[in-house]
Amino acid sequence: MSAALLLARESLSDAVRRRIAAAIAVLSLLSLLVVDSCTSCASGEVMVNGEARELADLAGAAGVVTYVTLGLWVVVLAGVLAADHLRETLEDGTAYLCLARPVSRTSFALARLGGVLALCGITGGVLLGGTALLLSQRSELPMGPALGAALACAASCVTIGGLAMAASLFLPRMATVLAVVASVGVIALANGLGAVNPELGGWLGAVNRFGPPLASSMVLPLDPWVEAMAFNADLGALWLRLASWAVFAVLLLVFSFRRAELAQG
Repeated sequence: MSAALLLARESLSDAVRRRIAAAIAVLSLLSLLVVDSCTSCASGEVMVNGEARELADLAGAAGVVTYVTLGLWVVVLAGVLAADHLRETLEDGTAYLCLARPVSRTSFALARLGGVLALCGITGGVLLGGTALLLSQRSELPMGPALGAALACAASCVTIGGLAMAASLFLPRMATVLAVVASVGVIALANGLGAVNPELGGWLGAVNRFGPPLASSMVLPLDPWVEAMAFNADLGALWLRLASWAVFAVLLLVFSFRRAELAQG
């Protein structure tokens, strides 16, 4: 256990030292400033379809859109970081040095994924936690639902991070990054269309019904924020599907790394 924790700590240190970590910190700060600016305008009126509506009445819907958008950004971040966090150790020889010690491939792969998830957890905790606090203080939205959505975001990070890290063993970094961005975008689109039309067919309907519910698993817990929101979906079933995808992603990563040819040179 101590060896696994040491590997995970080294993985987190490697992730923090990467140049992208500074960009993540800046973008997170800017995102919070934008949310702070938007939530400060909680009073007044706005015209919707020619009808005057109080901004306070739209706070819940705006909060859902903001929170889920930020959550999906954290999920994309997990995939982008995972796209080369394991692969670079093979390219610079670090993996061979670690595996020369009594360290299994499984422990090494999970530690690298753990470093990515730890950095995303810190980022998501600050970003989503700060957003939930601002929405609670200024728009009087309960923070309980935000916790459920944040847990769904964490499970989604495990799913996309694990799949991206497994794919990085076979694809170039840029191809993996593009696959991550495209996949999250398509799944979010399918989830959105599926919420509007439960009978959605075609391949988008299949993605919505069988793929990882990245967006819908975050939206559904936030139902109390919007009284008029009504989804024909079972939160328990969504959680089960998301958890199944997370487990599958981790197992696929472990299997792929155990079967990968690690020929140094």
